[in-house]
Amino acid sequence: MDLYTIFMRGGRDFKGKMKMNLLLQLFLYGAIFYVLCMIFMYLRQDSLLFYPNLARHEGHGDERVVDCSFHRGAVTLRGWLVNPGLAQEKLLMYYGGNAEDVFLNVDEFKDIHAATLFVAYRGYGPSGGRPGEAEIFADALAVIDDMRSRYSPEQVFLIGRSLGSGVACYVASRREVQGAILVTPYDSIENVAKSHYPWLPVALFLRHRFASFEFARDIRCPLLVVYGGEDKVIGPGRTENLIRHIRGQKEIVFLASADHGTIDMYPAYWQAILRFINPENAVAAEPQPGESVQKN
Repeated sequence: MDLYTIFMRGGRDFKGKMKMNLLLQLFLYGAIFYVLCMIFMYLRQDSLLFYPNLARHEGHGDERVVDCSFHRGAVTLRGWLVNPGLAQEKLLMYYGGNAEDVFLNVDEFKDIHAATLFVAYRGYGPSGGRPGEAEIFADALAVIDDMRSRYSPEQVFLIGRSLGSGVACYVASRREVQGAILVTPYDSIENVAKSHYPWLPVALFLRHRFASFEFARDIRCPLLVVYGGEDKVIGPGRTENLIRHIRGQKEIVFLASADHGTIDMYPAYWQAILRFINPENAVAAEPQPGESVQKN
């Protein structure tokens, strides 16, 4: 074998080794980046799921709204009861979204013939503590038990929006209520996270699952589900999977053009809620284009 042939072959071997080393380095860097992303998501998951607002709404001066407090060990939860004079007749329990200032809903519920309780999750607004799935669930049960003890309402309805729909599902599976309204609900936060981050092994590190589809199997009260076709936060597929797990009586209101944040701006939204909490006075409204109502 002449010197030229040996040199050329050696050059090809060297280039092959360099290419292999480069691929290995790229793979290694990619693996390190992936692991760092998982660590970041694990450490930051609470701040990605919970967005506590700081508004305390002290001294609001509204005569139709009573400030409430509930003591949970070292933590005090604070909220507002709208139309307290109607609490013995009909009580609505509202559970808000992960970034929602629930006090801002007060005016919309004043004209409803019912008392409505808005309690800030722990760590939100005037409530103490830090938010977490187990803590929020336990607080919700304690608060509804406390309200029943204080007012002995004839009827209790739950309203849960976005993150709060999981709280409403949990409470409805553990306490007897006349009905629960789920607005832009999900099957589980785990599945929502998988939809947004399909490249991450969400199930391995998620601490707060909010598995509504599991609670739905134990719910015996009627349910009203309201969701939008343009929801980019909780996709319609996540809501529809939850609906498939509901065993009891349910009414489904689908607003094709509504998104996650504007669904309450549609007249059909309020019509459905009022019809659901006042079945004795319900008048069926004709669905508009892009709206559908199903009952079973």
